[in-house]
Amino acid sequence: MHPDPACLALAERRRAFVRALRLTGLVDTAPVAEFIERTRAATPATEDGRGSRTSSTTKG
Repeated sequence: MHPDPACLALAERRRAFVRALRLTGLVDTAPVAEFIERTRAATPATEDGRGSRTSSTTKG
């Protein structure tokens, strides 16, 4: 998941954390949201409004 509020919202809607962690019930994503906000505040934005970080995945 990208450190982006939109990605977090999508993951929450899709119940991705519950599935990935094989949990039952609700998952408190507040700590993740706080981390994303801190990360975004510390990372300069680019023209598209996203942070300047690049993806760590490479095609090979």
